[in-house]
Amino acid sequence: MPVPKKRRTHSRTRTNHAYNFRAQVKAAGVCKNCGAPVLPHVICPVCGYYKGRKVKKTKLEKRNARQARKAEENKK
Repeated sequence: MPVPKKRRTHSRTRTNHAYNFRAQVKAAGVCKNCGAPVLPHVICPVCGYYKGRKVKKTKLEKRNARQARKAEENKK
């Protein structure tokens, strides 16, 4: 069975292997509701819309709702 004549260094091996793990840029689209950049098939993190429908409450909406509830509790 053939044997390599020279040993391949760690740095050279890892340099060649690093090519397989390079970062790949995903194609981003634009949200139809707010215009923010969004990955395909993902809910917009800014407005919470997906395919023209409101799917999820945003952090700002949740915070406002929580503050409104606390204000009602304090009035009682």
